[in-house]
Amino acid sequence: MTKLTRRTLLAAAPALALASTAARAQAAKIEFLGWSAEEAPSKPSIEHMIRTFEQANSGTQVSWVGFQWGDVQRNLLLRIRGNQVPDVVQIQDRWLPSLARLPQMVDLNEVYGKAELEKLIDPGLLAMGRIRGKQMGMPWCSGTIGMVANKRVLDDAGVGELPTTVDAFVAALRKAKQKNANSVPYPMATKNNGSILLDVQIWMWTFGAQFFDDAGAVKVNSPQAVQALEFMVALVKEGLAAVDIDRPDSRRLFAQEQSAMYFDAPVARSFARQMSGKGEAYDANVIPMPTPVAKAGDSPRAIQWGHVVSLMKKGDGPKADGAAAKFLLHLTTNPDIQVLYYKNVGLFPTARASLGRPEISSDPYASRWMREAMRADRAEVANWENAVDLTNVIGEETQAAMLGQKAPAAAVAAMAQRLEPLMAKNRG
Repeated sequence: MTKLTRRTLLAAAPALALASTAARAQAAKIEFLGWSAEEAPSKPSIEHMIRTFEQANSGTQVSWVGFQWGDVQRNLLLRIRGNQVPDVVQIQDRWLPSLARLPQMVDLNEVYGKAELEKLIDPGLLAMGRIRGKQMGMPWCSGTIGMVANKRVLDDAGVGELPTTVDAFVAALRKAKQKNANSVPYPMATKNNGSILLDVQIWMWTFGAQFFDDAGAVKVNSPQAVQALEFMVALVKEGLAAVDIDRPDSRRLFAQEQSAMYFDAPVARSFARQMSGKGEAYDANVIPMPTPVAKAGDSPRAIQWGHVVSLMKKGDGPKADGAAAKFLLHLTTNPDIQVLYYKNVGLFPTARASLGRPEISSDPYASRWMREAMRADRAEVANWENAVDLTNVIGEETQAAMLGQKAPAAAVAAMAQRLEPLMAKNRG
């Protein structure tokens, strides 16, 4: 090496150092915490979302931090306490009221601007992520929790029409059980309080009961609530439902043709495809249906459902032109991404640019699901900040009745007694 070359390199060193520093400053690392990539049907789609964002944003790395659905809230709080705050978080819509009080949660209106968000997503859908006037989450996918039937199981059992009343529902389950004595015709959620809540909430509404009124008064200790829980317990006693069932078990039993009907989100089809091993060929057996009603003329009930994506504050907080904020929009408003997610998993998109795409509007499954969902309301616990505590009480007392530890009337009374002090805090 000549002296001239050495002098040139020495002279260039400061500039090279500055360039290296600039390159490091431009590089960004995003931690994305959630559960969907832990589920086999969703994993390829989430990986595709991450990969396409990294390709479009050179130097940016997205790290997936995954947990099972039921463990997300606990692990998110543990990471926050350990000063390991993620940048972007996937949140179930009904968790948002309790998580929104975390100081690390960011009002997206302050990042993007309320008017800009409404250009991207209809205000009615944005309400899914709005808490006390603040946009604490961006709707990622929407739908309902409703009933889905396995056409092959019902056909084999000689059930010619989908049941529309509770009595017809029970009769259909009995036929399925007679056809296959080892089956669980209705794999009702009987473990995991978060899963139990969905089934018991829909049946409470179906029989005319409610947990709370709009003002937060506890209303569950009623004859209608006892009737609903007696109905659920009777299904277990007769072998039409079973103890120790969680939503993943329900999906597996459905795909293996060991069940006839159960409650799920629109992802039911993708799980049936994957767990049956038959892919799209199994679609004809997955039929969305209205929840059976207690008496003719009632409105079938369903639960509003969806996932939102939230930003969390680290340092000075996210900026609209920052990597985390761009990644959130990539997930929630990119029509190619959202349509692919729907095709792969069955989650209805939320962005204006996605909803009109023919891949969605021409899919009979989507059309039928949205038509059959009928009346969908937000789960009652989702209106309150201590939703997790309320869910645990409801789940524990329901499970006690299922296991025969308490009579349904006693379980309902205990539920009301335990809910009262929790709701008193909400009423202020």
